[in-house]
Amino acid sequence: KSQKDLGSKAFFDLIRAIGEAKSKQEEDKIILKEIATLKGKMTEKDVDPKVMKEYVVRMLYCEMLGHEAEFGYIKCVELTASKDLLQKRTGYLGVELTISPESELQ
Repeated sequence: KSQKDLGSKAFFDLIRAIGEAKSKQEEDKIILKEIATLKGKMTEKDVDPKVMKEYVVRMLYCEMLGHEAEFGYIKCVELTASKDLLQKRTGYLGVELTISPESELQ
């Protein structure tokens, strides 16, 4: 399988695990584990932009569920410079959803 397939499967598995959580505490534990995983993967050197886009989508999902993942905000900004339209759009969406207008990153 390609990295893209693995990334998409990881996102699907995350959604399934959160959906099957029996309590808010179990959901929080799953999300915190995902955030820790993403923090490690997003800060690695030379991550393929397609894979980074997938990481940003997973980060945004965690953010939408109420958990902070500010370590990934700069990766959203970096994706906006991509030549690939889907990666660029994902970056702009991430910036819009996560970074306040008062931030120096905007």
